[in-house]
Amino acid sequence: MLELRNVSKEFVNNRRETVPAISDVSLSVSAGDFISIVGPSGSGKSTLLFIIGALMNPTEGDVLFRGRNIYETSPSVRAKIRLEEVGFVFQTFNLIPYLSALDNVAVPAMLTMNSRKDAVERAADLLERFGLGARLDHRFSELSVGERQRVAICRSVINNPALILADEPTGNLDPAMTHEVMALFQELNKSGHTVIVVTHEEEVAAYAQRVLHLRDGVFTNGTGSCERDCASTVA
Repeated sequence: MLELRNVSKEFVNNRRETVPAISDVSLSVSAGDFISIVGPSGSGKSTLLFIIGALMNPTEGDVLFRGRNIYETSPSVRAKIRLEEVGFVFQTFNLIPYLSALDNVAVPAMLTMNSRKDAVERAADLLERFGLGARLDHRFSELSVGERQRVAICRSVINNPALILADEPTGNLDPAMTHEVMALFQELNKSGHTVIVVTHEEEVAAYAQRVLHLRDGVFTNGTGSCERDCASTVA
């Protein structure tokens, strides 16, 4: 499904110095994988996730999604990929504060469906499935932290994307809610979604089938040390 070939990303700091964030990273992701990328703050894991999700051009290298190099396509094609093929979940939720939970989830579907009614119905079904049926009309300020993250997850899957990308999705959650949210990702993976989560917590990474370690912009020798059996230890 997804392949990174020798991907690097550099930034220029305030002193006009070139700073590497990702260096010569290669990765192959198959449909149905559940992968965690774990590393300390500043290791480059969020940058890597944004590159995978067609949000940030690499400085060098190729990113192939379904065999097509996404950074050789037009901006409109990349936007279509982000809308229809990739679902994003962010640590800070990125919900629209003046919209209800229902409308926050429905917005992406409204961009792909001809019927607002159908989009809202699909959003309501998702929120009900994730235990938020009684919170449809609540706005951001009226939701708990855990509820906000569940709304964000519902929004990420409203268009049934093939790939779900989550950037530190449990960073603001207590241990009980962390387990609940990661169990939701396991459920989504079992239902057919490919999932990639980046985190600085080994305990969170262990929910995945495959754990990759990133440090200073490169995968370490521990890459792939946990293959296909991590989830059984925490489920």
